[in-house]
Amino acid sequence: MSIYNLKQLPYYVWMISTIIFLLALGVEFYSPHLNTGIFWLMNLISVSLFSYHLGLFGGIFSLLIILTLRISVDFQTFSSLTPNQLIRALFINSMAFVTSILIGYLAGKMKKNEKNIREIFDNNDITLWTRNLKTGEITVSEGNANIYGVTRQEFEQNPQIWFESIHPDDSEVLTDALQKQKRGRKTKVVYRIIRPDKQTRWIEDRGTPVFNHAGEVVRVDGVVFDVTSEKETEEVMNKMAYNDSLTGLPNRNWFQNYLEATLVSSRKNNISIGIMFIDFDNFKRVNDTLGHRVGDGLLIQMSDRLQSCIRKNDIVSRQGGDEFLVLIEDADEQEVKEIAERIINQMNHPFIVNGNEIFSTPSIGITMCPVAEEQAESLIEKADFAMYLAKESGKNNYKFYDDELNQKMKRKIMLETRLHKAIENGELAVHYQPQIDLSTSALAGAEALLRWENDLGYISPGEFIPIAEETGLIIPIGEWVIREACRHSKEFRTHGLEPFPISVNISTKQIMNPSFIPRLKEILLDEQMTPELLTLEITESALLFYDDAKDNIDELRQLGIGISIDDFGVGYSSLSMIKDIEMDELKIDQRFLNDALENKRVHSLLKTIIKIGKVLKAKVVVEGVETAEQLELLMRRGIYGQGFFYSRALPAREFEKWYWKYYRKRLKS
Repeated sequence: MSIYNLKQLPYYVWMISTIIFLLALGVEFYSPHLNTGIFWLMNLISVSLFSYHLGLFGGIFSLLIILTLRISVDFQTFSSLTPNQLIRALFINSMAFVTSILIGYLAGKMKKNEKNIREIFDNNDITLWTRNLKTGEITVSEGNANIYGVTRQEFEQNPQIWFESIHPDDSEVLTDALQKQKRGRKTKVVYRIIRPDKQTRWIEDRGTPVFNHAGEVVRVDGVVFDVTSEKETEEVMNKMAYNDSLTGLPNRNWFQNYLEATLVSSRKNNISIGIMFIDFDNFKRVNDTLGHRVGDGLLIQMSDRLQSCIRKNDIVSRQGGDEFLVLIEDADEQEVKEIAERIINQMNHPFIVNGNEIFSTPSIGITMCPVAEEQAESLIEKADFAMYLAKESGKNNYKFYDDELNQKMKRKIMLETRLHKAIENGELAVHYQPQIDLSTSALAGAEALLRWENDLGYISPGEFIPIAEETGLIIPIGEWVIREACRHSKEFRTHGLEPFPISVNISTKQIMNPSFIPRLKEILLDEQMTPELLTLEITESALLFYDDAKDNIDELRQLGIGISIDDFGVGYSSLSMIKDIEMDELKIDQRFLNDALENKRVHSLLKTIIKIGKVLKAKVVVEGVETAEQLELLMRRGIYGQGFFYSRALPAREFEKWYWKYYRKRLKS
């Protein structure tokens, strides 16, 4: 025990102990006939006080002082005691003093613990509570009360604050927790409270039941935590995970999860739902020409318009880019159709973004789901494919998905996969269809036509060429066709055939590709091909992008390679476009020839197109010559013909056989 601890002893303890000790001495000195036990009894009080305030060492300290003074005052009394009396006196008094010291010490400990508990309850950082289930009395720490925006006294005076503060939507959460606590179960719940200052806070409340000896729950102890910041962070994270940052709409993850839940409910209640996949036409061009800021502004306006077109309980979700999904619940096909038409009508009005007037129309794919066991992802894929067909049908419209489309989609995916390895597997071949000078019947050239055949059978170019265009495979496949045509041209000459030009179709993507000319030069060099014997056919629709391909076209002519405009008259070109192109060949689509025999107007158009070609000093080739009547119509025009009347497209070796057979036939005639 230090001097510092003695200084901490209250003055009243010193005073009381001194008074008690003096009184005890007085009783002992002036009334010796009284039992000396009074002296010890009174001093035991002093020992207990010292023990209470200073602990065990304090009690022993006070005892030593009392014993020293007592012995020095009445040494004669002690010396007259027999050994047995002395031992008994020491034993009895020792027990009394030990008891008084322990009583004082334990009482001091209890006071200290009580003080610690009170400090805990007064601490703003501690959020303890305890509730007596029998009396309903609630004791809370200051920190607990602060969370609720009141003082501890206010909380304990009105325990109903706990229940009155809870958010109405979360009251069942607390009620359920209270019932579990009464049944002896620990609880951990999260709910909202509304403080007197109208702030809404999130609370995590943990309760632990306390049992009596009979196993009954008599009270519940617990702690509360203010988890508002964690909840706000969680909400921000959820918003980032499930909401589109630009438009604020639900994103694909949220939409798919919600759709899964909706499907379960719709099957249970036999409710039909519709899913729309919307893609905006020409949006990429807006981004490329006006910049991403304008594109973002356009997307925001698109999302606003979409939301204005749907019903109150329907949902719009942005999937990414300019793709949106719409979920229409409890609606039949006619209602979904009306919403689709409303969307198209609204989206056909111009958007004004940063002073720019922009038109971007929607293509909408729709799938309906009555009660079929279908997953959300597959439904979205079906709507996506229906949207693709809407684009294929001219854009700015909508298409419903059906089983026939499903088969087409599966076949398209399968063909796309196989097309990647078609060259490697040797499945592609180049066939040749002759072009005849109708004035002399001489062979004037041949068109190289791509064919694909595998274990599925013959695949029509009309089916696989669009896939190659869409996937970009048209570039390597197109190069392969040119190389094959050059190789066969050399073989034809080696086998004795008179040299003749071979026409090869090239796509818009090829002619616009920066590496097209270098790769073509490499092929010509590798195959020792005379450039004048190669003609490249460009579709008429490619003239829409003439400005982007002009440099490549000019360089082709400088190389000596012929330029042919294919399918003239059925595409998008105009006289203003073709006047700037130096072409070597103009090919007229067979539809003009088919109708010319029966329609005088078409006949006149056919003659006019032929004249245009001659004015441009181009070789005019009419496709689809199949009958003698068609041939007679064309023979006096000084042009060229191509079609089944002379031959279908043939593999290289069969074309050679046809050539010699046709050559001998001409010799005889």
